[in-house]
Amino acid sequence: MERIRVLIAEDEPAVREAMVDLISSDPSMEVVGTAKDADEAIGLARETRPDVALLDVKMPAGGGPRAAREIRRDLPQTHVVALSAYEDRRTVLEMLRAGVVGYIVKGTSADEILYTVRRSMRGQGSLSVEVTADVIHELASLLERSESLTRELQELNRTKSDLIQILSHELFTPITTIQGFAFTVAEHGADLTPEEVRDLAQGVSRASDRIKRLVGNLAAAARLDREGVEVSTRPVVVGDLLEQALSEFPNRRERFRLLADPDRLAARLWADQDLATRAVVVVLENALAMSPKDEPVEVDAAVVGPDLEISISDRGPGVPEERREAIFEAFTQGDSSTTRPHEGLGIGLYLAGRIMRAHGGSIGVLPRAGGGSTFVLDFPAFVEPAA
Repeated sequence: MERIRVLIAEDEPAVREAMVDLISSDPSMEVVGTAKDADEAIGLARETRPDVALLDVKMPAGGGPRAAREIRRDLPQTHVVALSAYEDRRTVLEMLRAGVVGYIVKGTSADEILYTVRRSMRGQGSLSVEVTADVIHELASLLERSESLTRELQELNRTKSDLIQILSHELFTPITTIQGFAFTVAEHGADLTPEEVRDLAQGVSRASDRIKRLVGNLAAAARLDREGVEVSTRPVVVGDLLEQALSEFPNRRERFRLLADPDRLAARLWADQDLATRAVVVVLENALAMSPKDEPVEVDAAVVGPDLEISISDRGPGVPEERREAIFEAFTQGDSSTTRPHEGLGIGLYLAGRIMRAHGGSIGVLPRAGGGSTFVLDFPAFVEPAA
């Protein structure tokens, strides 16, 4: 019977000599080479092509993991056994990932070391008792993390599917409107009165504005989702902010009633004007969708303590108390029924909440006296430094 050819790589001379003596004492084994670092171990392995490579985990030049990977890559017939003082679970897993079939803790009995070498020659794994319990614990932890990650990925996949479906529906409505108007003009343009043409043009404009606001919301969401993004704020005049937001509704400007007087509109807040405008636009659009067409949406602003509050009030059905927090979650609306009279992505108010938190502010909804809701956006107010 041919003897098992063993390569020993260990940087400690005393340990290396002890391992050589032990392997040589067994008639079924022979030492074909010794190395004191990873480079030497890799070179000797390629030269001697051992049956088993016994590698110290912490030896110089990249340690056991590097030597194990390269030996397993170049010599797949060589079985690798790790030899270590065993300092941490991470080392064990790193060696196992590198392809070792055995892991021996220094100080293990001579019989167990020889037994491990024989088992590895047959391709059978073997871990020292000191290692096994921690490996099992780590594998259990990995399994638990894997199951958690699987659940998160399933939820992410569901969310992605929901987003695609809702986006498709939300875009389909204004695009269909534009296509319908274009078809009408193309087929019956010569027979349309100036008033009918004007009505069609206004319909196209409203549909285009809706797409524009949708794209703006998605762009703002993507900006906030970038890792490490920071919102850079500066003093912004609240009147300028409201004017920028209202300008996104050119065809429905008459439906808004601005209550704040010039002094309050001259107050300033800390904001990224584009993002803050997007939050206000989201709430304005929500208010328009909820309110009857003969009821104005009221917009106000006031400094309240350290905050500048922008309030937007509608005469819609209101938000049930139990849903006043949920409506700021993604894909959630105040009316969750399938027969609701309005449409929307269900991400607008979620986006507004994200923007407000990024500003160090908040958003909430309160019942309005006489029916409807009042949404309040709290921004940090700008206070003139004392002279």
